[in-house]
Amino acid sequence: MLFSVGLAVVVPAPDPAGAQPGSTLVSETFTGATADPRFEAFGSACLTGAPPGAPPPAGEHTLGGCSATPVGPVPPPGGAPFGYLQLTDASFDQAGAVLFNQAIPATQGLEVTFDQWQYGSTTPATPADGISFFLVNGAGNLTAPGAFGGSLGYAQKLPDDNPANPFLPGVNNGYLGIGLDVLGNYFGDWEHRGNGCQQRSPAGTIFRVPAPGPNMVTVRGPGNGTEGYCFLTATTSNFSTTPPWPSTLPGQLQGPTPVFPPNVTPEQAQNLLEPTRRRVTVQITPAPNPQVTVSIDFNDGRGSQQVLQFAAPEPVPATYKFGFAGSTGAFTDVHLIRNVTVTSAVPLPQLNLVKQVSLNQTLPPVIPVGTPVNYDFVVTNSGNVPINNLVVNDSHITNVSCPTTTLAPGQTITCTGTHIVTQADIDAGVIVDTAIATGTGPGGEQVNSPESEASLPVGNGTAELSLEKMAEPSTVTNAGQEITYRYVVTNTGTVTINNLRAADTAFSGRGTPPVVTCPSNTIAPSNQVVCTGTYTVTQADIDAGVNITNTATATGTGPNNQQVTSPPADASVAVVPAASLALVKSASPTEVTAAGQTVTYHFLVTNTGNVTLNNVQIHEVEFSGTGQLSAIDCAATPLAPGESTTCQATYEVTQADINAGTITDTANATATAPGGGTVTSNNSSATVNTTATTSLSLTKFAEPSSVSSAGEQISYRYVVTNTGTTTITNVNAADTAFSGRGTPPVVTCPVNTLAAGEQTICTATYTVVQADIDAGANITNTATATGTGPNQEQVTSPPSEATVHVVTAESLTLVKSAEPTEVTAAGQTITYSFLATNNGTVTLNNLRIHEVEFSGTGQPPAITCEVTTLGPGQSTTCQATYTVTQADIDAGKITDTANATATNPGGGTVTSNNSSATVRTAAVRAELTLVKSAKPQTVKKAGQKIKYSFTVTNTGTVPLTNVTVNETEFSGTGPRPEPVCPPEAASLAPGASVICTATYTVTKEDIKAGKITDTAVATGTGPNGEQVTSPPSTVTVTVQAAGRLEVVKTGRVVSAEDHDGKDRDDKGDGKDRDGKDHNRVRPGDQIEWTLTVTNVGTTTIRDITVTDSLENAITCPKTELAPGESMTCTVPPHTITEEDIKAGQVTNIATASGVTDTGVPVTAEGRATVKLESGELPVTGSNLTTPLTVGAVVTALGVLLVLASVRSVRRRVRRS
Repeated sequence: MLFSVGLAVVVPAPDPAGAQPGSTLVSETFTGATADPRFEAFGSACLTGAPPGAPPPAGEHTLGGCSATPVGPVPPPGGAPFGYLQLTDASFDQAGAVLFNQAIPATQGLEVTFDQWQYGSTTPATPADGISFFLVNGAGNLTAPGAFGGSLGYAQKLPDDNPANPFLPGVNNGYLGIGLDVLGNYFGDWEHRGNGCQQRSPAGTIFRVPAPGPNMVTVRGPGNGTEGYCFLTATTSNFSTTPPWPSTLPGQLQGPTPVFPPNVTPEQAQNLLEPTRRRVTVQITPAPNPQVTVSIDFNDGRGSQQVLQFAAPEPVPATYKFGFAGSTGAFTDVHLIRNVTVTSAVPLPQLNLVKQVSLNQTLPPVIPVGTPVNYDFVVTNSGNVPINNLVVNDSHITNVSCPTTTLAPGQTITCTGTHIVTQADIDAGVIVDTAIATGTGPGGEQVNSPESEASLPVGNGTAELSLEKMAEPSTVTNAGQEITYRYVVTNTGTVTINNLRAADTAFSGRGTPPVVTCPSNTIAPSNQVVCTGTYTVTQADIDAGVNITNTATATGTGPNNQQVTSPPADASVAVVPAASLALVKSASPTEVTAAGQTVTYHFLVTNTGNVTLNNVQIHEVEFSGTGQLSAIDCAATPLAPGESTTCQATYEVTQADINAGTITDTANATATAPGGGTVTSNNSSATVNTTATTSLSLTKFAEPSSVSSAGEQISYRYVVTNTGTTTITNVNAADTAFSGRGTPPVVTCPVNTLAAGEQTICTATYTVVQADIDAGANITNTATATGTGPNQEQVTSPPSEATVHVVTAESLTLVKSAEPTEVTAAGQTITYSFLATNNGTVTLNNLRIHEVEFSGTGQPPAITCEVTTLGPGQSTTCQATYTVTQADIDAGKITDTANATATNPGGGTVTSNNSSATVRTAAVRAELTLVKSAKPQTVKKAGQKIKYSFTVTNTGTVPLTNVTVNETEFSGTGPRPEPVCPPEAASLAPGASVICTATYTVTKEDIKAGKITDTAVATGTGPNGEQVTSPPSTVTVTVQAAGRLEVVKTGRVVSAEDHDGKDRDDKGDGKDRDGKDHNRVRPGDQIEWTLTVTNVGTTTIRDITVTDSLENAITCPKTELAPGESMTCTVPPHTITEEDIKAGQVTNIATASGVTDTGVPVTAEGRATVKLESGELPVTGSNLTTPLTVGAVVTALGVLLVLASVRSVRRRVRRS
């Protein structure tokens, strides 16, 4: 078996003299009558410095005095300040422990020093058991020691390895247990120590006598409950499983037993016990790679000696709690502790914070949303001054609770807080939480701790999707039907899914597959998203006759970008094919009178099914004709559902057919279905009569089929058909009965002679009268057609009737109004008007107005109506007056509600709506309103005139004088318009209005600004001289954008070298090196051009190009100019020719073109003319000494100006 062992070689302990001392966290000598209350006593633990006393009651763990009758040579009770922490005396079966249940920081390492005494056994051959020092994870409660005996109060224990005995747990959340084991059973795994560990003690799990590791320091690792506390290392030179396992300690853990004289004093006992003292030091370095070192000073003059060094178990807890324990059994010893000092391995910051997840809670392996997670915040003041106003701020927890806000030097406290797990935590897979502690020093200075971070994995969240697919309808029968697919996607996992989409993976439809859209691409756990897609059934789907199946999956990405795909989901829509064929056979004519006449048979074949049919054919089933029927010709095939085709055949009548009296023909149609089967239609027959007859038929129609108001016109159609076989003359139609109450219709026929089978349509009209509507009865009309047969016999058709329904509607509306709408004093008169309107279609009589509710306190108004009969659409106004009372004025308003009634033609009552009018009884009001307008509302250029109109209305109840209009805000850059009001403004009655006016001339700056905003108010004077001002009114005139370009082109002559090739005028004296004059324009000289294009309009111009008359390749830096923006284009120079000099000038015209944002083209030209003189010119800048005439001076100046800067002619072209 392999072991991870520490170094058991004895070396001198490291000298900390050169190291920076750590911060003190705990310091307790146990010499007094009391101790730090954070130490809690268990079992036989007591203070010898305290007066003797009984053990504390159950549940209390205060360190008190020891027994007055101890066993063994123990220090006398009440010995302060020479007391000790006594874990046990030398009695049998004693177990004592002290636990420090306050978390202390572990992040900067730890150094623990204490003095221990083991001596005075009453079984000196086998002293027992030993003392343990142990550390536990400070995130949990330390409320009880572990099992005693060989487990030394740290590890678990199954007493005597007997399953019948209760399994005693080890200390909660144990991290490191260092046993100063005199007897040696802590070394072995007997009694299930190290239960569940892979690495076992070299001594194994058997019971050994003597104990396997006496006088040995043995270390056990992390454990909790009955699991763990594994053997790590020990001070032995033998880690094999073969005994013995000798200890490598350089001294004895058990010291000599002192002999106390009778009535020994505490101080004498301290001196006598000094040789028995052993000083133990345990050091743990900070992470990473933390190391544990155990050193012991055996009080033999050699000082502290390192006895163990090994790698600390990882991970190292963020905080520690610790304890000491000792026990006796069948063998005994006295176990004492003194001078406990706990410091950090390296100094802590002045204010230190350690955040950790509390172990005093049970969290599941996979933590769900909403779970509260408790945190501890261990705060230490490692400075030498108090820290006030202590607060812990956390990135996730809003309220961290601390037991105090003032921290004394060296004090450590534990604050608490709770975080509720969110979905974001689950998605992240871990809760990473950062906190910082802050406070203030004595001088108010800010003190901050370093940040402390705690990470809590929340378990592996599951990223899962499910998909349910549905289709509606479940069956289809026709092309063009739409199938709606619903893809119900459910997040069946525990994390949020992003990039959600649903897509079809297989689709059997023969048309365009459905496109799936989802309303959201993010779905939280347990939520659903319903995606949709549609498919339009094709004829190919119906013809195929198989179900339309669709398979889809839903996909998305989890928090770690992992792909998530649902199981596939299917939806199937049944296709129900139905092959059906219908045949309608007809013959024309239907009657013949002589042999040789031709009968044409029509076979109307219709695909009445839902599948395409091919190979349409007509089959004669039965034919009574005695002649030969022609071949049947069918035009169109195949036939889509609903389509028809007409086949034809002809037959020549024989005399035998005439003699027979009728010719009958029966046929059917067949076609081929998509699956290859034959579809047969119904049998259809046509009969042709062969006898001569004289008869008429009449079919009468009326349009519209219903009327609802007088004045509507009914059009009658009389379809007269010669249903005989002879010609009928004098054809006419006439009404035989008519129920209308107006003038009966007069029938006219366009044709009076009808050959056999012919028809004519006669017409007549009737205008509905109000009596028809009031009667409410249908208008019926019966007619017959008449004519004369070939033998002058009278021919009359059967009667035909047409009925037009009369639809009546009864409606009466009432609109009530009052004048005035406001009164100010008792005695004023209100006139009420009641506008009653017949909105129905029947006449209403006996019109009356009824008051429904009236709030006035005076005599109710008496209503009079001059007209009491109303035809449809007619109105009348009834009136009443009322005199206002003071009580009405006091009430603030007078409300009046009424309705109207009338009698319909049938004697029933028609009631209108309720209509109300309210008259305010407010006090005197002086008010003005102003409505401002401008014409035109848009302008294009400077100089345009804007006419402003100001409509001022007296909306108060009193006249106003001196009404004027004042401009309060105007954005125009020209002179502000001055409103002028008409003379009526001098006194404006309530409700009256005047219109004031002003004009304004638009400026260029206004055009550039893009709009002109004008705000004004109206003012007037009230009856008491008070100023009355209207609310402001604003109107804005916008500038219509215009596109304009400007082209500026200039040119200047640049001389080339002279003819002998020598540089000219290198001295600046007007002559070249050979002394010749060089101020003459010659062929080969060049003209350099400058070309500038500017947008002088009010809108951006794009796609700008520039050309010139010399066909130069002009390049410009831009193709787009904003309003006011310019650019300079590059034009190649022009080389002067002999012809140019003869012409005396060179002219170049540049053209710039572009379009506005709205597509309107814009063009501008720029012209530059350079004058060329072949005579001599004065040198620029030289004196003109030769006298010149006036004409000569003008010419010279002109030439100089040309050479210096040729004038450009600018031409602007504006396109709209």
